[in-house]
Amino acid sequence: MRPPRLDDGQHKVPNIGDRVERRRAGIAQRGTVHYADELQILVKWDDGSSSSLRVGQNRIRILGPSR
Repeated sequence: MRPPRLDDGQHKVPNIGDRVERRRAGIAQRGTVHYADELQILVKWDDGSSSSLRVGQNRIRILGPSR
């Protein structure tokens, strides 16, 4: 398992396949990273939706690699 990368602003960038969690309005949403670079992270959420998140603008928590 590789550790998360850091972009130039010292934000953690998850690896492809990592599980992540995002909280919005007190509701947790979990998903799997399908693409990640220093600008954006593409997440496929467990509910079937997907999002492109901006590194440093959207707060996510890296839970670890998928099993």
